[in-house]
Amino acid sequence: MRPQPRLALAIASASVTAAATATATAIDTVSASGGRAKHLTIDIVHTTADVVSNKPSVLKLQHSDITDATGYSDITGTVGGTDWTIPNADTTNPNLYKFNVNLQGKKRYIKIVDSPRTTQTIFAVANLHWMDQAPTTAAKAGVLALVEV
Repeated sequence: MRPQPRLALAIASASVTAAATATATAIDTVSASGGRAKHLTIDIVHTTADVVSNKPSVLKLQHSDITDATGYSDITGTVGGTDWTIPNADTTNPNLYKFNVNLQGKKRYIKIVDSPRTTQTIFAVANLHWMDQAPTTAAKAGVLALVEV
């Protein structure tokens, strides 16, 4: 059996208005069996922008050991515009962003903060990696069906 990530929905597909923040779901880095993920990848999709300046005004990750919104703080290295440059928006294709996160030293819950400059549909998925451990059931993989070939 090959190692497989566990899928988690980070932002449900939603139309987000200009300067609003997409409603993100807290990503729990601890599995139901109690193991802690070692690595996290997050893929964020914005629909095509009207002009190149319509890149997100805020795009970053935060972490916390509690799910209460007041407990979150920025993860160093993930703050767009401070730690890295948010590129101009693509006016021809969907705008794709990826975060690869080593979870060592990070708190249990991870959340995306994403604010578009114009109304766009946004969604995001996360994949939690446990090295050699692979989920053996659909429930453990966080999906409705798990197919292995």
